[in-house]
Amino acid sequence: MRKSFFQKTYNFINNLLLLGFLSVIISLAMSYLNSLIGEIAISSLTSEISLIQSKLNTAEYYTSLLGVLLIIGAIFLINTELLERFLHDSIWNYFKSIYQTMRLRHYLKQDEKSESVITVDNQTTITKFNPILKAFNKTVSKCTVDVRKESVSVFIKYPSTQQAQQLLREMEAHIKEEISSRNPNYYFSSPNREGNKLWFTGARR
Repeated sequence: MRKSFFQKTYNFINNLLLLGFLSVIISLAMSYLNSLIGEIAISSLTSEISLIQSKLNTAEYYTSLLGVLLIIGAIFLINTELLERFLHDSIWNYFKSIYQTMRLRHYLKQDEKSESVITVDNQTTITKFNPILKAFNKTVSKCTVDVRKESVSVFIKYPSTQQAQQLLREMEAHIKEEISSRNPNYYFSSPNREGNKLWFTGARR
């Protein structure tokens, strides 16, 4: 199977929006810092302050420009997907795909921390991180659900380690039940693994 445009661009759009808004926030912070520096009235440091302000103005301009370009790029990709949905599917399914992708990622995420209590003289709680679950969460956080009028496709990247793969295999039946419950009008077949990709596909009843 091949990823749809939605599945190819979903994570990329999220990254563009995150970096774009972060760049805008940094640009605003630079602007505020520049205004504070401008209020410093020390005649002996006038030239130094002017140089700092000049550097901040330049950094603020390029940071703001980068943020705007990233956000525009994300909007362009979103509009492309919406147009395709409008012409061949349903715009509402686009928002259903986003919601179900977020819900499935939340469903798959495992708690990486475990606590153990060691008692010697006083009670001590030690928090440990499980590297297997950390690797598992990092991989499944890229899963996507693409809802269409006639089909639903769920993409989950297979973890690279044997322990994380075993965990995913043990969850396959539960994943199928989860996505089936959210899409009762579709019939889902058994999952199909292709290389490092795991696919669940559903066809309208």
